[in-house]
Amino acid sequence: MENFDRVVTDPRLSRGLIEQHLDGDDPGSLLLGQYRVVATGGTTGERGIAAFDDAAWLAAIANMVRFQAIVGIDDTTRSVAIFASSPVHISYHIGVELRAIRPAAPRFNVLMPIEEIVEGLNLHQPEVISAYPSFVRVLATEQQAGRLRIRPRLFRTSAETLTPEVRDLAAETWQAAIANSYVCTEAGPMGHECIFGDGLHLAEDSFVFEVVDENDRPVPDGTEGAKLLVTTLTNRVLPLVRYEISDIVAMATEPCPCGLPFWRIASIAGRREETLHLPGRGGGVVRVHAHRLRSPLTGTAGVRQFQFVQLPDGLEITIAVFGGVDAAAVSAKVDEAAKAALDAVGAEAGGVRVRVVDAIERSGSGAKQKLVVASPAIE
Repeated sequence: MENFDRVVTDPRLSRGLIEQHLDGDDPGSLLLGQYRVVATGGTTGERGIAAFDDAAWLAAIANMVRFQAIVGIDDTTRSVAIFASSPVHISYHIGVELRAIRPAAPRFNVLMPIEEIVEGLNLHQPEVISAYPSFVRVLATEQQAGRLRIRPRLFRTSAETLTPEVRDLAAETWQAAIANSYVCTEAGPMGHECIFGDGLHLAEDSFVFEVVDENDRPVPDGTEGAKLLVTTLTNRVLPLVRYEISDIVAMATEPCPCGLPFWRIASIAGRREETLHLPGRGGGVVRVHAHRLRSPLTGTAGVRQFQFVQLPDGLEITIAVFGGVDAAAVSAKVDEAAKAALDAVGAEAGGVRVRVVDAIERSGSGAKQKLVVASPAIE
């Protein structure tokens, strides 16, 4: 972002001009009559911006359409999306394009009252729902309570780490599969799972992907890297060369049974920013990715939302619980499960505390559920 004005190839464009447009009255309109401009949600600490000319945008939408085709979504599929409401966010713009070529569907976003979303879904009865993984959990709760009565065959998830627990929840609640997608605001749709759900097939004809360590050296397939470097091949107005994405990924080691020619990301553990630094049981500091604590929390009955707060001397786990449950009992179970998980990796578990709140707000223009936040003392 510091060098944006040197990277962009149209001299009329600048970071200041794009920021002004995004903060204006009509951020969803074309800038200079020809550029779609978007911004990241800012959940990693700094808001990034991107610009797409017509050719780059058509390539982005074409990637999404062909990705969806591999899981049986076409121009007859009854589908809905539940993502961000802001026209600043790329998911909003992709939704506009896809609604234009699909059967008419109600418009939802994750900040709407859940009662309104439930009513709309019950009326529309979608075959496919696209949403954040955290929102799949919300819908499952509504279905299990009997308020939501739908029978989707497939969920498409994006923007947050998809855990095995959420896959299992969709299967148990609806007998539905989940196909995860990989979209980067600055580059567009980059990958998608096929029907086997065994990793994300990457659009290698639109991007160059490199999984590297902290020193930008390639790591072998099957090994988690420190970051992913992406080079775009279709956006000539904002050419990104070895653009660093802080996702912790590992590439697959074997071809997919589906026969698609594109190589796959086997796993995404989360973002580098989601690494917690905790006192070690024998001294020093232990680095623990928050992903290790997801399973204990998603496996604890009564937990509706959760978030980790990095403290100077430990960890605070913020939770919101479902109505009608014993919040103190749920809190105690979370405390026990988290301490056991931390003890297993050599972290000092004594500095953990659990705080119960009414709700955890979604973050940034993308309205994602942020997994890790720093305490004000650290920030």
